[in-house]
Amino acid sequence: MASLASLLEQSQRLQQSHYRVENELPSINLGLDQIESQSRKIAAKSLKDTSSTTGGGNAAYILASGGVNADQLSSHINQLASPSVTFEPLLPLSDTDIEGYLKHTHEQTIISAIEEGRRATQADFYRRLEANSRNNWEKQKEKLFEELGRHQINTNETPAAKKHKGASKDFERGSPSTPQLGANSSLQMHSKMMRYDLVIRKLNQFRREGYAFGLVSALGEASVSPSSGGNSVDSKSTQTTETWRLLAHLVQERDVLQGEFQRKALQERCYASAYLGSSDSIEAVELRRMITDGGKTYLEEQFMNYVEKTLASRPAEANLGGIPSVQNKIRAFLNVKYLKNGNWSNSSLEIANNTPVWARIYYLLRSGHSKEALDFALENERSIEGLEKSFVAYFKAWLDSPDRRLPKLLRDRFLSEYNQRIRYTSSSSDPYKQALYKLLGRVELNRRNVAGVTQTTEDWLWFQLSLIREEESEGGQGGEGGFEKYGLRELANVLKKFGESHFDPKGNRPLLYFQVLLISGQFELAIAFLQQHPQYQADAVHFAIALEYYGLLRVPPRSKIADVELLVDASTSTPSLSFSRLIHRYTRSFVHTDALEALQYLYLICLNADLPGEQGKEQIELAHEFVRELVMETRQYSTLLGDVRNDGTKIPGQIEKDLKLLHLPDARTYLLSIVKSAALRADTEQRFSEAILLYNLAEEYDSVVSVLNLELSNSLSKPSTSYVNQTGGSLDGNKYFTQREGGTIGMTAAAQGGTGGQDVSEIAKSILEHYDRSSSMASRVGRKRRETCEVLMKLKQAMGLYEQTKLEQALQTIESTSLIPLSSDLVTIIRASEELKEVDDTIVRNLDIILLTTMTILYKLHQQLKDSPFGGDQSRQQKMIELRSKGRSLMMFAGMLRYRLTSETYSQLTRLDVFLH
Repeated sequence: MASLASLLEQSQRLQQSHYRVENELPSINLGLDQIESQSRKIAAKSLKDTSSTTGGGNAAYILASGGVNADQLSSHINQLASPSVTFEPLLPLSDTDIEGYLKHTHEQTIISAIEEGRRATQADFYRRLEANSRNNWEKQKEKLFEELGRHQINTNETPAAKKHKGASKDFERGSPSTPQLGANSSLQMHSKMMRYDLVIRKLNQFRREGYAFGLVSALGEASVSPSSGGNSVDSKSTQTTETWRLLAHLVQERDVLQGEFQRKALQERCYASAYLGSSDSIEAVELRRMITDGGKTYLEEQFMNYVEKTLASRPAEANLGGIPSVQNKIRAFLNVKYLKNGNWSNSSLEIANNTPVWARIYYLLRSGHSKEALDFALENERSIEGLEKSFVAYFKAWLDSPDRRLPKLLRDRFLSEYNQRIRYTSSSSDPYKQALYKLLGRVELNRRNVAGVTQTTEDWLWFQLSLIREEESEGGQGGEGGFEKYGLRELANVLKKFGESHFDPKGNRPLLYFQVLLISGQFELAIAFLQQHPQYQADAVHFAIALEYYGLLRVPPRSKIADVELLVDASTSTPSLSFSRLIHRYTRSFVHTDALEALQYLYLICLNADLPGEQGKEQIELAHEFVRELVMETRQYSTLLGDVRNDGTKIPGQIEKDLKLLHLPDARTYLLSIVKSAALRADTEQRFSEAILLYNLAEEYDSVVSVLNLELSNSLSKPSTSYVNQTGGSLDGNKYFTQREGGTIGMTAAAQGGTGGQDVSEIAKSILEHYDRSSSMASRVGRKRRETCEVLMKLKQAMGLYEQTKLEQALQTIESTSLIPLSSDLVTIIRASEELKEVDDTIVRNLDIILLTTMTILYKLHQQLKDSPFGGDQSRQQKMIELRSKGRSLMMFAGMLRYRLTSETYSQLTRLDVFLH
């Protein structure tokens, strides 16, 4: 007889041989009828072979002596290995057994339907999982982009920006080429931001009360550093303050003291219609003229300040003397610039009466003193006529014209003289005379630079602005036709071609290029450019606010707002800036430390509410969306949304006080748009405490009870100890509706800190009691929802009693809910099973737990009585009979709900029922 080891080895070889043969079998191509015929022959042959091998009596006898039932094993093997099983039903069916065939088909259909449902459920689960994952990723990606966007470097870099793109990093590292950004500068920046914050708060106060506010001047005052020591940080502060002064000139904001206009006030969004409307409208032309004049005036004042500083620094060379009039100051400035040891250093200057007359007239114009320039020309008319006979006549006519335009007759004579003597210059020609003739006649607009005169950026810009003329039509007047059209838009195109590399080749004076963009009316490009520099990001935000306040920023529709880039359509003539994104990113840096201040900035998004069509509504919706996000992230509900007194009186929060700034018409709209939306979000995110608080503030009391029901339902499967603090006691002092100092309800503290150690049923009880004290609140809670809450509270109480082994009290509490019929009356049990259809899902979903807990209580009570040494007592016997009766009733009820219970629950109920009886 072979050993078991040898049999095992042979069987393994046979198995390997079997697999090898199967793998080597060739493929067959037969029809279904042929395959069925061949299969039945193989099945019949297999049966014959099996029957012939079952006669091994000796082998069966030997195995039987070893305790092995050979016949039973053979039967099992035949059932598993017989090919007939593959092709025949589980039970053989005769050809005439129609009922059996239909039953078999019905069973197969049910199995197929179950399998199909399982596959569909699985596919739906994975589809929903993928969708949720995608949504979560989109939210996380948006937050990531928001964070990255605050440090985004423009991808459309100019050559200078590419060459010096490490400038900002060097600034932070403190490289030799840039000032070091240390703790002192950080404190300076923080101090400036706080000063800006005060201005924004004051702005919103004025807007809320309906008064105009001089925002640019107020922000300019806030930018002034309180300390002065000549260091680099203060130098930057001075440059920023000068830029605010430039913007005040551009928007014509004058006579402002601490934000209050002393004379004529500029109203909020006063330039919006002109700037955002058609660029060829009369309003748009006038606006461009205003910007041009404002830029010129600023450059003239800046130059005059430079003249006075130059004279103060070199008094001996200036030899000012006498009365310090404008005439004397310009004369002294020319002395410093060109007079060396009593001789004029520039031989090309034409001298008359011991002064370079053309330079004198030019610099009087350059400093903004046209009247003084004319007076000088008239006083020295005879000397000037010796140089250029008709100049004084041309000059007087040009200054007398309101739009600086020569009359047609004079212009024709002027052009003739210019082409004969002035146009073709040499190295010995006076450059200032050529500059004056270019200004008077507005000629050769393709050559707008005068060597030796327009040497600095400021001088060149002033000269360009002086040549600009905004025409209301394409033709123009006086022979200055469309072929020489040169307005602010044309200047902007020229500056855009030059780029940052021309004005700031070293990349260390970003404010200069920012000023250039502002002067040319390219406000969106200016803000986007300045925002790229970390040391000026706070300034960029407030420059954007000031421009937006007066209606001088274009914003894109929401569909075009990018995740990272602030600038939209940058290559077009009308780019737009995502103002809402800019504000939102700025507030992210301090939203958790100063939520109220962040809120003041978010209000400003609604400045664009006056945009036509859907775009204005989109801006309001964006503001509301960011405000809701701020509320949910900071969780400062009492401060932002308000609180409720114990008597139901509401204490308004900051947002409710500022409904006008968010374009919310009334408190009801505020509740729906802000508070209820935040409550829905908290509810969706399963933030139990916050959802209750927010629904209560939104006066959605029925929704409060709905959230309570859901939380009570979820808590039934959890031990009550999860709602007890670590010391073992409940935090009774942290109830939702207990009286707090000042008479307010302590809901906020509970919402901010979670449920604390308080049991959820205690919270629900406190809330319902509070609603009962106010008929208006109680009437807004649905009866069914209220009853569901009370049932869940009793069930939760029963679960707690069960955990404390107070079994009889737990059973009484469950019976008081009338949810489970424990009487032996069949009619009552049937009615209870039918009424279960009307029971809320928050209860039904816990039916397994409730039934199993109830049956366990019955079993344990029965077991206690059974194990009692006084088991023969008649009253105890009667109680045991009652418990068994209740157990039977529960099993009958469970039987009617067989398909609503899990198989595991039903099996446990059955086992307990057996033990009970």
